Amino acid sequence: MKKSLIIFAAAALAMTACTTTKDIDYGVAQASKQVSFTSHVNKNTRALTNENFNQFNVFGSYTTGINTEPVQVFNSVAVTKNGTDWAYSGEARYWIKDATYTFYAYSKENGTTGTSRFNKAELTLEDYIVDAADDNQKDLVFASATNITGKESGNEKVAFDFKHILSKIRFTFTSNFPDGYKVTVDQVDVRNFRDKGTFTASTGEWSAQTRTNNAELADQMLKISVPFAEADANKELAPQDEVATQYVYMLPFAYQQPNVRLYFRLTITNANGVVVSQKVNYGAFKPTWTKGTAYNYKVTLTGAEAGLEKIEFTTSEGMNLDDWAEGTDDVVFNFGSEVSNN
Repeated sequence: MKKSLIIFAAAALAMTACTTTKDIDYGVAQASKQVSFTSHVNKNTRALTNENFNQFNVFGSYTTGINTEPVQVFNSVAVTKNGTDWAYSGEARYWIKDATYTFYAYSKENGTTGTSRFNKAELTLEDYIVDAADDNQKDLVFASATNITGKESGNEKVAFDFKHILSKIRFTFTSNFPDGYKVTVDQVDVRNFRDKGTFTASTGEWSAQTRTNNAELADQMLKISVPFAEADANKELAPQDEVATQYVYMLPFAYQQPNVRLYFRLTITNANGVVVSQKVNYGAFKPTWTKGTAYNYKVTLTGAEAGLEKIEFTTSEGMNLDDWAEGTDDVVFNFGSEVSNN
């Protein structure tokens, strides 16, 4: 039996030497206004939007003409929304005239990652995991604001334009079965993906993507189950009907080999209400997942995925019907498990 899976990918997803230590850390209150923030979330998703986004963590440092070693002023400080304003916890920080500032911020669905590391002026999210765990299937947004010069007065709020830095994928299944057949898709999951990587704030890129599990046996591979909306669960597809899963988050990575797998179970019922096939199918593909991008993979369902074969007939090689008149009404008989319109 021939098994094949047709998969088509479609992208559719910011001093002086005599100052005290405290003054160096937080700035001189009398010299300027307090450092404050504002934000915007780009590319709304099911998780974080401008409406439900209410907390991020900020990291910030500055250098001066006489001190090029970065001085930290914010290190994973929570900034929360209060109406239309944003306020951070702890003591107020104040601008230093002519200092050059770098700010980074992120939010994991209004929470923290537990993986952030701020060293001098560099923020990394080290060994960040995106797998099937509920806490690892959350939207992750990031923003930076760099090369900002402090003023004696008239400093504006630090504006963060947050963007999504994970990828998200879903699958749309379309029935290409003939009239009379109904199909149901369930048990959809993605396996053998890279689930751990490091995000570097200064470059805005992911690196060191690896698998925490390199099992080669299918039932031991890394797996994320891809759910349907409740209304679409166990939906029976008539010819040309389609059903789409919900989105799941994945770690951005450009795969070099077709070793990421899609699994799903396909149940086929004929016009008599008889289940003629129920089996798990899979296909391997080579995705290129980029950050902030949503992918909709379209899967066309045919008899090949069902493992069904057309009933056909032949005759014995030695059979001789010469004593009958040759008929002109040629008929091909196909029964039961015929699943092709051809």
